Amino acid sequence: DDVERRVGEAPHAVLQVLDATTGQNALAQVKAFREVAGVTGLIVTKLDGTAKAGIVVALAEQFQLPIHAIGVGEGAEDLQPFAANDFARALVGLEG
Repeated sequence: DDVERRVGEAPHAVLQVLDATTGQNALAQVKAFREVAGVTGLIVTKLDGTAKAGIVVALAEQFQLPIHAIGVGEGAEDLQPFAANDFARALVGLEG
């Protein structure tokens, strides 16, 4: 109630943070949390290896939720805004 009074009609977004190393289990997690908490967007962490990047494609295809940020390391500075075009180019080996 206090947040809604201060911000108005909170929450504006419900973001779920997923660990890319969970693989296909991430799909089940999003499905469950979406039903219970009304998830409206995602943040995917531990994407510092291309082998884990496929989960981003699977999440986007199955749920069509925006991915707001990705984590590519262990520090707060390693959390960066998600840019789909840049991500796709890097995934197939095209830098820039």
